[in-house]
Amino acid sequence: MAKRKIAQGEIPADVMAEILRMLQKIRFGEVILTAQDGVLIQIEWSEKLRLDCWGDQREKADWPPGTIRCVAGHIRQEFAHLQFGRLVIVVKQGNVLQMERTEKQRFTGMYGEGI
Repeated sequence: MAKRKIAQGEIPADVMAEILRMLQKIRFGEVILTAQDGVLIQIEWSEKLRLDCWGDQREKADWPPGTIRCVAGHIRQEFAHLQFGRLVIVVKQGNVLQMERTEKQRFTGMYGEGI
């Protein structure tokens, strides 16, 4: 299997489509995108089952096209600025509530190479 080459700050269309599918399936949870050297290297997905909403679980939400474009645009914008770190997309009650970008700073030449 050939390795996929992804440019810095890029989220390929097929990968973005999968991220959006994950987000629409989650009632409570998060999708985490990990960047190394500005390149998307990993996607994690976690879902929480909230006891206060037990029995209120639902199937995949069908977002309107405008919502899909808006969420995808925000994800692309936030991820484009990430060199080393993670973009956490938080979902509550089936809606994207917030994005948390954690940037790691790499230092060389101090007490050895890197941190």
